[in-house]
Amino acid sequence: MSLKKNSIFAASYLGVASVWLGGHFGPGFATGAFSVTYYVKYGWVGLLMPLLAMLITGGVIFYMTEYARSQGTTSYRPFVISCFGEKYGKYIAVFYDILFLATVMCAGGLAFSGEANVLMNFGFSYWGAAIPTIIISALLCLYGSKLVSRSSKYMMYAIVAVVLLIAILSFTLGSYDFAAAVAAPPVSTAEPNLLHAILSAILYGCFQSTIAFNVMSVADLLESRNETRKAIVAGYIITVILMIAIAITLFSYVTIIPDLCNPGVVAVPIMAVLGRLNMPWLTWLFVLLMTLAVLTSAAGLANAGCARFDHLFKFIKNQQLRRTVITCILLGVAALGASFGMKALLQQGTSIVGYIGIAALVIPAFTIVRSKLSKSKNV
Repeated sequence: MSLKKNSIFAASYLGVASVWLGGHFGPGFATGAFSVTYYVKYGWVGLLMPLLAMLITGGVIFYMTEYARSQGTTSYRPFVISCFGEKYGKYIAVFYDILFLATVMCAGGLAFSGEANVLMNFGFSYWGAAIPTIIISALLCLYGSKLVSRSSKYMMYAIVAVVLLIAILSFTLGSYDFAAAVAAPPVSTAEPNLLHAILSAILYGCFQSTIAFNVMSVADLLESRNETRKAIVAGYIITVILMIAIAITLFSYVTIIPDLCNPGVVAVPIMAVLGRLNMPWLTWLFVLLMTLAVLTSAAGLANAGCARFDHLFKFIKNQQLRRTVITCILLGVAALGASFGMKALLQQGTSIVGYIGIAALVIPAFTIVRSKLSKSKNV
């Protein structure tokens, strides 16, 4: 995703912050699936946990992005060679490749699975909805990637606007019961519940730390360490506000909508809330934005994969054919992820990516990268 300093943002650091938002608020967020899985089910205390989760994500993004800015290594391969040296960097680059493929399987699978579950509310079968979505995504990746890439950030704004609109309408016109939700025992009865809520937030923060790669790619827009800091602070504030808004909305309906926090029963929590509002126009608007979000997410993953793995397919001389092969492989990996189902991806897939992220991103960012930055005088 490329940004220009004369974009709709007056300040470059706000443009960089939007890359964080664009990477985070995809189908997993828009459906409400992440909120109920990682926060809402822990009761009212879970509503505060986004503050902790995004501290971890924001910290990783800050250290990785600032190093990329100061050293001019906006791509992850030059980054690891510069940061970890030639000897170890090539091995860590392979580790990052594994992390990326796991993210494609999980995030791509969630995108396809989430869209399929949305369309199932309108009479589609699961694969009857998923297969056309995958095919259209592949065609967009191959022939419409530039258009999709340019529109992706605007789509992110639209998704955020619609989700906030749903939150506002659910509190002004919906039949929610926030007081009953606070008084009721948490959906998750694990003890001690506070500890489990904290651990869940930490794991989510580690899972979302993979967004660092996206933000690093536009680090050249930042002119100083202070601008990097402003970008991360802005991204943190906006992200947390939106996360808490959607979590509170869903939390207010846990005693109203049965199994709201059970992805095996209610795969798309936001759709369940929309059903209570009885506003067909808002439901269709949400479905349209979800569909476009899935397509742009798939195209974004494929474009990133083409950039990362192009060197492995140099034996294919035709560039378009080379992109076709890489795109088909990546979307095949995402389709494989979708075959596991949304519940498995939410409960096991994101956890696996989160645990890989701890070793590959979180620990190195807060230790090695941070140490190198503290010694660096290039600010």
